[in-house]
Amino acid sequence: MLSSKTDANYRKRWGYSFQWTDKHLAPEEIAALRSHYDELGSTALEKLQAIIARTKTDSKREVNCPFRPELYTVFKKHHHEDEVLQQFWDEVHSVPEWVDWEQIERAQKFFARYALANSTAFALQGFIRENSASPGIAEVFARTGGFSIKNLLSRVIETFTWVVQVTTSLESIQPGGEGHTSTIRVRLLHASVRQRILKLAASRPEYFPVEKYGAPVNDLDSMHAIVLFCCMPMWDSFPKMGIFPSKQEITDFIALFRYISYITGTPNEYFETPEKAKAVMETMFLYELEPNKTSKILAHNFIAWLEDQPPPYLSRDFMEAGCRWMNGHEMCDALGLGRPGLYYYAVFAGHNVIVSTMAMCQKLIPALDQFIIKIMLISLEVRGRSPSNS
Repeated sequence: MLSSKTDANYRKRWGYSFQWTDKHLAPEEIAALRSHYDELGSTALEKLQAIIARTKTDSKREVNCPFRPELYTVFKKHHHEDEVLQQFWDEVHSVPEWVDWEQIERAQKFFARYALANSTAFALQGFIRENSASPGIAEVFARTGGFSIKNLLSRVIETFTWVVQVTTSLESIQPGGEGHTSTIRVRLLHASVRQRILKLAASRPEYFPVEKYGAPVNDLDSMHAIVLFCCMPMWDSFPKMGIFPSKQEITDFIALFRYISYITGTPNEYFETPEKAKAVMETMFLYELEPNKTSKILAHNFIAWLEDQPPPYLSRDFMEAGCRWMNGHEMCDALGLGRPGLYYYAVFAGHNVIVSTMAMCQKLIPALDQFIIKIMLISLEVRGRSPSNS
């Protein structure tokens, strides 16, 4: 239980209260993480770009031959030719001794079990709060055009497809599987984004103030992304919808994303236990959520893109009610979101009743639970392999 507000260890930020412990990250540690990034991934990217440049030169003799090789394809074909690329290959394809495949498989079923709740959390907290209200992440998205209305569809589809691929089956997340390969692509994409922004910032420092935000997609940003997927549902978004995962479910899901953090070059030791992972999440609440002007634009664009779109045809009022339910009035006011009438809060409350009742029924009726998981896994696999999502 939380101690009195007069307790020196009591913290409250954006409506979330917790006790500060030695597992939480000190400001000095946060600064160190912000100043560091995935150097091996960045070096590997440069090596791959050099190989592609040589290949383009050799292909110039071919007439009308468009040549835009995909990074992972080049990586797979040429990794044995370069020491750095071989090191990178060996790292992402090795399996740490702490990985338990049975635990990983249970975690994947957890995602399918609560697919609707996970999707709600992903949209209303992941995009609206965590990505928009974290200045460093928001500024990167703004520089890459990822949250402009015209680019939002591809951004959401790409992210959702990746989540589906890493949770749809054990074979998919194991080395060589579709989800594993997609995660390596994400790591190379992050290195590419970082390289592009840093090059522009080198000649125009005002373009992206590195001294303020650190390098784009730094270790702290990457940890924040892991927190968004595996910690926020457990201790923030799910309880707000009336769902309370078991200790085993929490441990399993954290373990899955610890392995994903390993593949992406993110410091994975912070996710060794649920206690350490929760402390990282709470540290992010305290220090990393600081909405600015860019945050308001991104949040507005996301809601504008979703408004009245098929198949759900969600109204702006409903989405803003959901945002306020999930993120609190203080955060939503800082993001410039509207205050809808009580009717829309009641409608969102009805959504939560449906989601939480289904979760309770699945816990009480194992056969129903297995049926829902099976149906959701089939549905997610179809979506993940859909041509429009590839």
